[in-house]
Amino acid sequence: MSDKFNFSRRGFLKGVAGTAGAAVGTRLGGRHLIETAHAADPEKSALLCVFLTGGYNALFGSADSFQNKAFGVTDNNVQPLGNGLVVDKASLGSLPAYATSHMASIGVRHGISDHGNAETMDWSDGTRNYAIRLAQAMGGEAAIKIAAIGGFPPSAPRPAEGNVSFQQISNMDTTIRALGGGTPDPKVPARNVAAQALIRSQTMSGRTVTANPKAMTTFKDAFDTSILTLQKPIKPFVFDDIAKDYTGKATGNSTSVTDFTSKFIGAELMIRAGANVVTISDGFNWDSHGDTDGSAVRKRFGDQVMPGLTTFVNHMSNDPDLKAMNIVVAIFGDFARSLPGSDHQPNLTTTVIGKYVKVGTTGRTDAKVGLPAGTGSTQQMWSYFASALKVQTDIFGPNPHPLVL
Repeated sequence: MSDKFNFSRRGFLKGVAGTAGAAVGTRLGGRHLIETAHAADPEKSALLCVFLTGGYNALFGSADSFQNKAFGVTDNNVQPLGNGLVVDKASLGSLPAYATSHMASIGVRHGISDHGNAETMDWSDGTRNYAIRLAQAMGGEAAIKIAAIGGFPPSAPRPAEGNVSFQQISNMDTTIRALGGGTPDPKVPARNVAAQALIRSQTMSGRTVTANPKAMTTFKDAFDTSILTLQKPIKPFVFDDIAKDYTGKATGNSTSVTDFTSKFIGAELMIRAGANVVTISDGFNWDSHGDTDGSAVRKRFGDQVMPGLTTFVNHMSNDPDLKAMNIVVAIFGDFARSLPGSDHQPNLTTTVIGKYVKVGTTGRTDAKVGLPAGTGSTQQMWSYFASALKVQTDIFGPNPHPLVL
């Protein structure tokens, strides 16, 4: 494809970011980002996927399977939550009470023990992306319905579903300004003026896009996303009010997406802005070969995931805007870790937290990290997510996990 057509949605958003900031006028206190269109709805739902690239040891969500047997699990470091669910005490068991009373372990028997294929199956059927399909089915008026904070989840295909495509957020400044939270800049045009200019440009490019639909997909999505963003009503907010709860101090206008904590900040920002599905993931840091006592993944989870996750859960249960929503958090990775060497296990125990999640487990493994025959695969995991989100869709088929309130 010619360089003159080498555009991206992120590039368009960056280009219109100043315009978004210029139209803010005054910035109101508080965190009110939820769209006016949602006021008529009883509840806005959103899914946050925390993906641990490389693997997610079942000791976290099925701790009693290894009690006094493996992965350093003892009588003293497990936390029973009820209905057969026993979790790692120092991590999942120490989350705020809202989480421990709305948590489930979901079993996933995908039968794959190599990273690439497991990652592909976690997110797709090999052709269509489960997360994008869910975001499209959830509807709503948000300009960005599915966002990856930092990097995209690995390996899986990401074709658009209808007008919904995966958007990558690598620096929150662009998103903040495009959504109306930036400092007004008198040097850039008003949002409606910029939107009309893009519409005229889109019309002028229409013949080329129509003649080259596959090659011009990114170009078309860039126009659609940017125009829709500019046409949405402003959602005034103060970014630092959100961020400082995570960091314990003012951010100093730092909006870069780097560690897990900043990714949780970005995820909350996008959910407040109306996104249906948000993903955050790490580099390839969770392939814990040789971690026979589980100490390495316990430390990594405690250091990297728990600070942001704890604050996010506190906001879910205490912040008026987020408390009014049905937010589901899902923590998973390529697969569980096998015994004796913490290698690749062809199944997965996923941790799910949410308002309508019933405490319990379908992901309790046996002492050899196996799951019972008949346990659903990844499509059934996504069916459970849809059920917990109260999404009226059967795009993933029946939900076999009876852990929804």
